[in-house]
Amino acid sequence: MTTEGFTPADLLGHTIGPVTVAVTPDSVAAYVAATRDDPERWVGTAPPGFGSVLLFSVADSFLYDPRIVEYTTTLMHVDQTFTYPSPVVVPSDQIVTGTITRVRERGGSFFVTFEATAVAGGETTVESISTFLLSSQQASPPDSERVEPAVRASGVNGSDGNALLRSVSRSDLVRYAAASRDFNPFHWDHESAVGAGMPGVVVHGLLMYAWAMQGVNLHGSVVSAKVRFRNALFPAEQATVMTDVGGDQVNVVIARDGEQLMTGTATVVPDAE
Repeated sequence: MTTEGFTPADLLGHTIGPVTVAVTPDSVAAYVAATRDDPERWVGTAPPGFGSVLLFSVADSFLYDPRIVEYTTTLMHVDQTFTYPSPVVVPSDQIVTGTITRVRERGGSFFVTFEATAVAGGETTVESISTFLLSSQQASPPDSERVEPAVRASGVNGSDGNALLRSVSRSDLVRYAAASRDFNPFHWDHESAVGAGMPGVVVHGLLMYAWAMQGVNLHGSVVSAKVRFRNALFPAEQATVMTDVGGDQVNVVIARDGEQLMTGTATVVPDAE
């Protein structure tokens, strides 16, 4: 296979799949544990964040396509939209298909829109739209490298009034990678993270999305959500998940010491009492 002259733009319209993902009680329980969600709530159905598992069942084949591997020297998840037309039932077989629907090039960097759809029993369960930034250009080195915390060092996981408190250790990140299928080395290997311009290992963006949806779920069942990843969170740092409700719309912010890490908006249906 020749890759000379090949760029992400050459994959426009490329489809991956269909891939069958077996959603089992064990796989959902592992995901719920890795994201510190409520195990009593997620028994017969999977939580909203589980859509990331379905997404990466096809996104990996794109992100690690050998024809564009040089363009993953710098790889960033810019924003993410999920829509949930029907529940992901446990157990079920989800048939997932992914398509590259848009590619924009700016100064040698490529903004790629990747859409994925999961179907079970003839019904669409999850629709996903992701924007990834890919570049063959080496990121500028960080101003300083972070001393990685102890393997199991973490902040607080709990609540503070109407806000959720979330934090992860480096060990937690490996467990999340296994549960979500997102094995990007930036999230577990210090040298890879530094090579991408980060001061050290960074928390998965879709793990923060899972936390955000936990906050949103306090106000009802999620119909759809769109988030933007703004700044990186690092292991053992303390994050706060805050929500603001207006009708069926929930604004959600994840912050660290007042700095926004992720912002988004979700549509919910109130839970039946």
